[in-house]
Amino acid sequence: MRFLPIAGLVFIAALSNAGVLKVTSGYLSINGQKVFLSGPNIAWQSYGYDFGNGMYDVNGGALESQLRSISANGGNAVRIWIHVEGDNTPQWDSNGYVTGLDNTGTMINDLRRFFDAAQAQNIVVIPVLWNAALMRNQNVLNLHWDDAKLQSYIDNALIPMVSALAGHPAIGAWEIMNEPEGSVLPGSHPDPCADTSALSGQGPGWSGANIPMERMLRFLNWQLAAIRNTDPNVLRAVGTWSEQSASDSLGKKNYYTDECLERIGGKPGGTVDFYQIHTYSYNGAFSSTSPFKHTASEFTLDKPVLIGEFSASCGENLGLPTMFDHLYFNGYSGGLTWMYSGASDCGDSQQVQNDGYQHIRNYNDPNNGGLVEFVF
Repeated sequence: MRFLPIAGLVFIAALSNAGVLKVTSGYLSINGQKVFLSGPNIAWQSYGYDFGNGMYDVNGGALESQLRSISANGGNAVRIWIHVEGDNTPQWDSNGYVTGLDNTGTMINDLRRFFDAAQAQNIVVIPVLWNAALMRNQNVLNLHWDDAKLQSYIDNALIPMVSALAGHPAIGAWEIMNEPEGSVLPGSHPDPCADTSALSGQGPGWSGANIPMERMLRFLNWQLAAIRNTDPNVLRAVGTWSEQSASDSLGKKNYYTDECLERIGGKPGGTVDFYQIHTYSYNGAFSSTSPFKHTASEFTLDKPVLIGEFSASCGENLGLPTMFDHLYFNGYSGGLTWMYSGASDCGDSQQVQNDGYQHIRNYNDPNNGGLVEFVF
């Protein structure tokens, strides 16, 4: 935490739940103040092997060093991946049912250590459970097809994890999945919530997993509902591949409305609290519907909008300072760059990302994006 007068510390301590990220009047807030999230996707130090089975002892030092660097350069949020493709966690039995979070019992403590380190740097964390941009583990595929196996994950891993970590002030939101569109089956369907024929370009379905959208929405809805029932105070999200699947405006389709998630999934309350959109240029140009071509209000969404992935290297040569300015002054709730822990497709160097956070670190206008420098 940044230093505060003793009276301020007492006040914050008395409101222990007030420090977590919330939605207030259509924007993200902390302690009742509108905030703008800026920082990176870490998104992993070791893909799928950062938490559980003692892996934080291996990778935690590097992850915590990155948190210190992000904070020193003015960043206030990170997005980090947890199970990813299910190769390290959760714990599976021989029939593909989930029996626990990991094999050695370190998962919750590993996560708590990371969240504690983030809190010490005043950084909000969005942990991402699953990755659908790639889905190669048959056990994870089966969670989408077999309700009993999905329920075993919820009962034996998700609920214990969320319950044990409930109220931790560094947890900004639990995100169920990165880019579900990557693993959905392309094609038409009589139900508009399950019809993916409107999507174009790279998606949907590039991973080849071929999960029907109705099964994907069920997978998301059940976990979103379980989190809400376990910790009603924490926010929940899904990381969408582009604006094509997260808005009913500009000729696109929003699959993650309350109506689609609850009706298809069947669980009341299994909804998201804000929309998260990813956007990259292709062949040097953004699509005409990219958030960098529009204000947030033009997407006519009923919840805050966070740009969960973007980069300068796949950013139409705009540069991160210009891109952050666009997000801050045009109604978005934040932007998270790709990616801090190393080179990747469309990834920027840490220096390029740090320069972006430095550019807006003193933007603290409640009439525009809100506080970039905040205390929780």
